[in-house]
Amino acid sequence: MTARRVTARRAPGAALATGLCMAMGAGLAACGGSAKASTTTTAPTTTTTLAPAQQADLKPLLLTTSDFPPGWAQDTAKDAAGTQGTPACVADLVLLKGAATSASVVFASAGTDPTAVIQTAGMFAPGRAAGSVKSLKSTFESCNGGTIQSGTVKATIGIKPISVGSTGDAGFADQMTLTEGKRASYLDVLYAVKGSNAVFLGWSSTSAVITLFAQLAATAVAKI
Repeated sequence: MTARRVTARRAPGAALATGLCMAMGAGLAACGGSAKASTTTTAPTTTTTLAPAQQADLKPLLLTTSDFPPGWAQDTAKDAAGTQGTPACVADLVLLKGAATSASVVFASAGTDPTAVIQTAGMFAPGRAAGSVKSLKSTFESCNGGTIQSGTVKATIGIKPISVGSTGDAGFADQMTLTEGKRASYLDVLYAVKGSNAVFLGWSSTSAVITLFAQLAATAVAKI
């Protein structure tokens, strides 16, 4: 089935493009602030150009709007899956660092709740996918206890494991919490591997509840 390409309505105050720069009310703004997390650097925007055969291989692994509740739409902005200004601990997951090929898609919910989802599907060289789990998990969790800053607003980073069901042959799921004063926002992440295929799923919101993320994660894992 071809993904329905509609332009998502961007929620005010939300870092919608990838869900990587968490919305902190009027605080942490869109990507472009400096990340100051231990052992991380900022990653540049990366666009993957795939040959038609590679696109055909990856397309069935990607979510479509039919996998979401009513009110969600695909974000077709050119920079929707960009990683500029994003801490490397997150960007490496989004880009599926080490994959031979990858492709990303971004979705957002309508309304004022700053909720966005980014998915990247990819393929590794034979025997490489399972080994990527350890390094990507270690890199992501290296941001735990660090900070992320945009302008004068600084948030602390906390990361803990969450349970979302199957992660395929190998993988992990974590929740990143960004706290600035009394405000908090969250990035739920899944990294799952089956054979040479892998998928990253990131859910950005202002709620710590993972019920809908877990349901979407199950759909994403089933596709690989």
